[in-house]
Amino acid sequence: MLLELGPVPIDVVHQWSKFARRVVVEVRLSASDLDGLLSDDQISGWAELIDRWDSHAVAADADDFRWSETLDTEMAEYLLHGLDQLLHSDHLKDRFTDDEIETHWGFTLCILQAFVDGLSVEGRCHEHYVDQVRAHFKESLDH
Repeated sequence: MLLELGPVPIDVVHQWSKFARRVVVEVRLSASDLDGLLSDDQISGWAELIDRWDSHAVAADADDFRWSETLDTEMAEYLLHGLDQLLHSDHLKDRFTDDEIETHWGFTLCILQAFVDGLSVEGRCHEHYVDQVRAHFKESLDH
């Protein structure tokens, strides 16, 4: 699956990456509180993506961040599922301020949209799940 992000201002990606790393640490530290919400593989997969995006943003000689990479389709769906579950849990609401969540929501939506778009073109086997994610986020996703 081709995952494409951007264009997004570089500073948004840096700020989001810093916040997302805090989320990963919180999730790892409170794994027992999450009652199996995210697997170790999902947490590690997201941590790797966050690091790659931030490294790419640091190396970019531009004002805007653009990134594309081919991901294993099943892994992409698995990662999206973990993000969807986390965003609908009380975990973020309990551990981060409303301002923090609101500040980083725009880029989070870009990521969700990119995963949904990438999975949408992968065929009918992902169609049902993509429709579920769209329903969870309603008008927040562009299409």
